Amino acid sequence: MKKCGGALLIIGIVILVLLIGIVGTGFYLYNFHVFKEVRICIGDATNTMMPCEITQDCIDMEKAIGFDIDLEGAPNFVQDNFQKVFDEVIYCDRTCFIRSIRGFNYKTQEIEMLDSCLDSEVEFVVEIRGKEGLEVWEWMRKGER
Repeated sequence: MKKCGGALLIIGIVILVLLIGIVGTGFYLYNFHVFKEVRICIGDATNTMMPCEITQDCIDMEKAIGFDIDLEGAPNFVQDNFQKVFDEVIYCDRTCFIRSIRGFNYKTQEIEMLDSCLDSEVEFVVEIRGKEGLEVWEWMRKGER
């Protein structure tokens, strides 16, 4: 009888340790483990010769000729990071300037996987952890409907 109780105790402890390990691993993968890095490289600026007073003038002109990216319903981290990149790409200095972009094709709205940026480029790195990955997956699923 005592042997049966001791064996059940050992089995119970093993199951408890396994459950704690599984929960701990899941917590780590969801919050901390970087599954993918998306790298965007911003290069040299090209003068479009379109006159402007503020950057918003340039943005409005670019949207008028087709430079528009639909991020409706995108997770907050996608919108925030895209806004940081977008603020660096288009600017006004009496005329509109647009910097070259590598790592994201704005025409097809596809991400290109880059290992590194050139020394002359500004680098933006977005780390995709489990939480962000699930948010993007859910956003993409909504877009398919």
